[in-house]
Amino acid sequence: MLSTSNLSAAQAETYYTHEDYYSSEEAAHPTKWVGKGAASLGLAGVVNQQEFSQMLSGQAPDGLSLTGKVVDPEKRRAATDFTFSAPKSVSIAALVQQDERVLEAHHQAVAKALSVLEKRYAQTRISTEAGRTKVTTGNIAAAVFTHSTSREAEPQLHSHCVVMSATQLEDGRWFSLSNEAAIANQKLLGQIYQNELAVALKQHGYQIEPKAHGQFELAGYSPELLKAFSTRRQQILKLIEEWEATGSENNRAMRETATLVSRKRKPKEVDEGLLRRGWNALIQLKGLELPNLPDGTTQAVGDQPSATSVIDAAIQHCGERESVFRRTTLERFVFEHELGVQGFEAIEGALAESPELIRVADGKFTTQTALNLELNTICLMQQGRGQMAPIVPSGTRLNGLTNHSLNPEQQNAVEMAATTPDAVMAWQGVAGAGKTYALRIVD
Repeated sequence: MLSTSNLSAAQAETYYTHEDYYSSEEAAHPTKWVGKGAASLGLAGVVNQQEFSQMLSGQAPDGLSLTGKVVDPEKRRAATDFTFSAPKSVSIAALVQQDERVLEAHHQAVAKALSVLEKRYAQTRISTEAGRTKVTTGNIAAAVFTHSTSREAEPQLHSHCVVMSATQLEDGRWFSLSNEAAIANQKLLGQIYQNELAVALKQHGYQIEPKAHGQFELAGYSPELLKAFSTRRQQILKLIEEWEATGSENNRAMRETATLVSRKRKPKEVDEGLLRRGWNALIQLKGLELPNLPDGTTQAVGDQPSATSVIDAAIQHCGERESVFRRTTLERFVFEHELGVQGFEAIEGALAESPELIRVADGKFTTQTALNLELNTICLMQQGRGQMAPIVPSGTRLNGLTNHSLNPEQQNAVEMAATTPDAVMAWQGVAGAGKTYALRIVD
């Protein structure tokens, strides 16, 4: 899942000091710079707080302005937070069961989604002779902070990708990043993350259970287990009160959980050891079990649809509904119906090589089938010109039309249909124009 929010400099600064957001390679979840824009500025590896603050204020590490113009720092959008959150079962496998393979799969999926954001949706506005225009720059500077808990101290693996409001043109100039296209396509970016995550986990032997809208959970993680880690702090405290009422106040599991959920949380205060003990205590309290981790054997892919067949099915579906459709419509159909079957690169390769697709505009396609249908229709109309006797002789006054409350356009269409010598005639009009009503008169 992906959520987005615009950030001021002050809001973004809190990420650096938030619990789990550490600034060293040895940290459980080290921060990192990503993007071609970051690389151009010499930003790499662990996020340094001073550099982070400078970027939020619109300055490069060397003091260069990255905004392209003077802006009000109080009103300026410093960055956009794109937050990629793992399914609850994935969070449990990564954080409660400590499967490092799952954590790495999450990082890979986030990286892929960010790379698509950077390539397609990194844009800015520049002044040209024709006026202000939007251009795609293909580069971002983003600081990634990975977090292991929700606000309720429950396992929730997610990464805050703080994309700075700065991007570079080919001539080297820096301008503010326009984030409208990325936000408009956040559902697609979230599905790309989910798909890449599912593919990677299947390669490690996990089985997935697709859910609605291109999401999934891992097989073997019961609904009761997922619900136990999707609750509110007050509900956990109520559970502890119930245990205390039974005289189990000395129960170690209950005490571990009470410490976890009742402790006043501050940055870096709740260590990961305490979190894991609390999580395992909650599982014990509720009488739940964790499934065994897979041994790493990759799932057999013999019965998996190929990338070509997946794209063919998507093209057929989209082509039946629209003669011209967007690339993103194809991709989202794949992620919603064939989640985790093929990786993003394989899907894009099959899309690029499809002999059925015809590019008609930036990001839009039609199909060879639609083109052939239109050509055949035109040919049929041309062959039928002047081949039929008109329904009524040309020049005949159709006085009876005034009795049917037709507007001038409808009257003209009926007259043409009644007097044409052509075998085929096409009517075109917007929905609600009264085409069906007028055709009944011709009948």
